[in-house]
Amino acid sequence: MSIQIADALNQLIREKRLDRKLLMETLSAGLSSAIKKKFGTNAEAEVVEDGRGNIEVYLLKTVVEDVENEGSEISIADAKQFLKKPKLGDQVRISVPFEAFGRNAIQITKQILTQKIREFERDRTYEEYKDRVGEVVSGTVQQIDRNNILVNLGNAEATIPRKEQIRRERYNQGSSIRACITKVDKDAKGSMITLSRTSPEFLKKLFSHEVPEIYEGLIEIKSVAREAGGRSKIAVYSRDERVDAVGACVGMKGSRVQAVVNELSGERIDIVPWSEDISAFVSRALSPAKISGVRVDSDNKTVLVIVEEDQLSLAIGKEGQNVRLASKLTGWQIELVSSRELEQRERLQEHLIMAIEDMVGVTAKMAEKLKVIGIHTVQKLMSTPAEEILAIPGVGAKTAEKLLATGEKTMNELNKALEELIQKENEEREIARKEEKPLFDESILESEEPTEKKEELPPEAPLTEETLFKEAPADSEEAEETSTDAAESAETGSDEKVEESSQ
Repeated sequence: MSIQIADALNQLIREKRLDRKLLMETLSAGLSSAIKKKFGTNAEAEVVEDGRGNIEVYLLKTVVEDVENEGSEISIADAKQFLKKPKLGDQVRISVPFEAFGRNAIQITKQILTQKIREFERDRTYEEYKDRVGEVVSGTVQQIDRNNILVNLGNAEATIPRKEQIRRERYNQGSSIRACITKVDKDAKGSMITLSRTSPEFLKKLFSHEVPEIYEGLIEIKSVAREAGGRSKIAVYSRDERVDAVGACVGMKGSRVQAVVNELSGERIDIVPWSEDISAFVSRALSPAKISGVRVDSDNKTVLVIVEEDQLSLAIGKEGQNVRLASKLTGWQIELVSSRELEQRERLQEHLIMAIEDMVGVTAKMAEKLKVIGIHTVQKLMSTPAEEILAIPGVGAKTAEKLLATGEKTMNELNKALEELIQKENEEREIARKEEKPLFDESILESEEPTEKKEELPPEAPLTEETLFKEAPADSEEAEETSTDAAESAETGSDEKVEESSQ
C-alpha cells in the first residue's frame, strides 16, 4: 500500500534543513526494523520512494521447496500469486500495507527516525559552530533554572553555566542576551555550545564591535584583566602614531566605553596604554594611584612598587582589587610598599647584615674560598646561583647543598628578627604619637557652659484697656488740679496786664 507522506516529509525537510536522501535512508532503516519486528529477524524488506513522498514497503521472500521460515521463505504454490512461473531461488516482492505493521512497529520506526534527525542536527550544529569559538552571538533566553541559562540562537541551543554569568544580572524568559562562545563539545550530553559573559574574550569582542580602529587593526588590545561584574582593566596599543589608543577606546564624551559598560551592567573599565617598558606599564596599570618608584626583578618576574602613604590604599584598591588586576594585566607579580616602610626596612636591614664567616658551619678556610668569588655576606650567598658555588675548587655537591640549607635557615632567622624590629619600632612610634602634646589647647575653643541659670521671668500679661488705665482716676484728678492752677495763674496774669494798660 502506498503511504502518502509527501507533505510531512517536505515540511520536516524544510524545518530541520535535512537532506532528503539521508531522510529517506533513515526512514527505510526504520521501516526495515518494523518489518523484522513483525515477521521475524530473518525477514528482509525493501522500501521504494518515488521522489515525491510516495513510499512502498515490500517483504522479500525466497522461493523454496520446503518452507522452514515463513518470514523469509515462500513455497512455489504461494509464489504463483506474485510470479507467473516461479522457480526455486527466485525472490518474491510482497507489498506490505501500512496498517499491517502494528502500533509497536510504527513506534520503533518513529524512534529510529527521531534519533537519526537528532544526530544529524548535532552534526550540523557542530560543523557550523566549531570554528566560531570566541565569537559574540545574540540569542533569546529560552529557559532558566537554578544554575544554567538555556539560550536559543535560532538554529541551535546554547548554555550559559552559572560560573559564566555575571552575578548581579537577572534575566527573564524571552529576554535578549549576548555572550561569547567559549566551547563547542560534540560529545556533551546536553547543549554542545557553551557561552560566557564573564570571559576576558567577551570584553575584547565588545570593544572590537564598538571601536572601529580595533576592528580595522589600527589599535590592538594587548591584555585584559577582568573580575566580571566589578572592575576590569585593558591595555591598548596603537600601531599608528597619529591615533590615540586610549582616546579612541573612550570615544566622544565616553560614548564607546559607556556602551560596553552598559552591556556589562555597569562594570567599571580602566583603559591604560600598553608599553614595552615594564616600569611604565606597571605604573599605568596601577592607576589612579600615583607611583613614586618601581624596582624590577626580571629573574623572578616581580616588581616592587613604591608609593607614598596617602596613595597606598588607592593602589591596593578595595579588597586588593586594583593591585590584583594590575598584576594580571601586566603578567608580573606586584608587591606594594610605602616609601616610609621601605626606608625603615632598608635602614634596619643594614644592622642585620651577617658576614659569611659568622654563619654557623662556615670555617675560616671556606669563608676565604667564598670571598674569592665575591660572597662576603649570608645575603650574598643566598642570591648566588648554585652553579657558581659548585665551581669553587674543593666544594662538592653535598657541601654546596649544606651551605645553601644553612644559609636559608639563617636568612629565615634574620628576616624574623627584622620583622620584630619593624614591629617594635612601629609600636614605639604609635606610643609617641599618642603622647605627643598638641600645639595649642583645643579646649579653649569650646564654648563654656553658664554656671548659673538665669531666673526665668514669667511671661508678660497681654496689654488690655483695663491694664492700661487701671490707675487712670488718680492721675486724672492730679491732672485736673494742675490744669486748674495753670488756668487761674493765667487769668491772674491777664488781669494784671489789663490794669497796667488802663493806668
